[in-house]
Amino acid sequence: MGYYTKDLPVLNFATSNSNIISGVDDLEGLSVFATTSSGIFTVQVAPTSAGPFTDLQSAGADVTMTAPATLTISPVAFRHFQRASTFGSTGSTGAVTGAGGTGFPVQAVFVV
Repeated sequence: MGYYTKDLPVLNFATSNSNIISGVDDLEGLSVFATTSSGIFTVQVAPTSAGPFTDLQSAGADVTMTAPATLTISPVAFRHFQRASTFGSTGSTGAVTGAGGTGFPVQAVFVV
């Protein structure tokens, strides 16, 4: 058994909530790279892409990213997720880029 990583769409900075990334429930793990210089961001999840989105929790506390940092979630027990800005900068739309455009790069981890 081994692991394989794949780039997913980038979580954008268009609004206080990012775009939605769907179909992640079959992943072994998920890494979000918060590459802005500052800010605190919450991971939100939902059973359907229409929502409602709620804050992901671990041990009774909201799962947040304090940029710059990388957040890894494993196992992935949800199907749809987005990033919500809770404090500070949502990033410079011209400064942070990834394979899918401007925003936080996201990688999926599969077991092969």
